[in-house]
Amino acid sequence: MTAFIAALLMNAIPGWRELSRRSWCTKQRSRLRSPDRKIVWVHDGEKMPWALWGVDHGFFELEWAGRLAYLRAVAAAVEAPLATS
Repeated sequence: MTAFIAALLMNAIPGWRELSRRSWCTKQRSRLRSPDRKIVWVHDGEKMPWALWGVDHGFFELEWAGRLAYLRAVAAAVEAPLATS
């Protein structure tokens, strides 16, 4: 029943799929920010395209442990000090 409702929403409301994907990525990013969480496993193969989308849009990083994917928080960019002459 849930899949049927989701299919109806995707067809009835333009942009519903992207909104759902963005919401999922935001939730995963907030899970990665908790002090006790270093990674989030992607167990659901159907969420893999969403995880890749999240990587492309800077929500998190994706790494692999064998054939199982996991998400990590985006590493902070470290800028080297500018050399002055």
